[in-house]
Amino acid sequence: MTLRRMMLGKRLEELREQAGVSREDVAAELDCTPGRVRHLESGRNLPTRPDVLVMCNMYDVPTDVRDALLETRSEAQQAGWWQTYRLPKWLASYVMLEADATLVRNWEVELIPGLLQTEQYARRIATIGDLNFTGAEVEKRVSARLRRQDRLTDQNNPLRLEALISEAAIQRCAAEPDIAPEQLNNLLKVGELPNVNIQIVPMNLGMHHAMAGGFALLAFPPDTWPQTGYQEYNVGGHLVDDPEAVNSLGKLFDALQERALTVPDSARLILQYIG
Repeated sequence: MTLRRMMLGKRLEELREQAGVSREDVAAELDCTPGRVRHLESGRNLPTRPDVLVMCNMYDVPTDVRDALLETRSEAQQAGWWQTYRLPKWLASYVMLEADATLVRNWEVELIPGLLQTEQYARRIATIGDLNFTGAEVEKRVSARLRRQDRLTDQNNPLRLEALISEAAIQRCAAEPDIAPEQLNNLLKVGELPNVNIQIVPMNLGMHHAMAGGFALLAFPPDTWPQTGYQEYNVGGHLVDDPEAVNSLGKLFDALQERALTVPDSARLILQYIG
């Protein structure tokens, strides 16, 4: 599944509901079951070009909207790069969205954010994160993580990243002398990109509202996909799409960002750990 497929399905569902047409009516026209129509609208299945034309005719869709839907369908036919890595479903769902996001706001308590990890750091995290991983699975996970980082330096569509990192994550990294210098210097290097802001939440800040765990918030171009949250844990992760929950995560991020060190002060703190 790709975001384009989900966007197409969501838009077709909106148009059907606006037209007051039932799924059963659409199924009768397409000579299929209502269940298939539901799968088309959820993005699970991609409609054929004739499917789209039939639905547009049923919903009295203007020509320009129909053409836009057909273009989206054409884009949805292209496989996402992440599909070749055979990532677990929970991670593939996040990477799919991240690939089309315009902004990622990421708060991490114990880890360097994935978009900022060096290859050595990513490999260490993958190795100790799941003791059941085979060597091949570790390399696959590391390769996918490095591939995701290409968006930060994309000349045509760079991803904006606002990263909040607990000083605890910096301390834990610094305690690994074989990987720390490269990783911490990478934070300084990537932090110089105009589309990247890195701020450290210092230990002397004390207790705060976002101590329970890290999360990410993804924003997308207007009228494409709603802001979506993501939370990860030891054995998986899940997307957060409930508007109230996403709004709460956004407020947590904003409040924590206000109390974090400035970007220049954060860079100076990282330098202290490099020594």
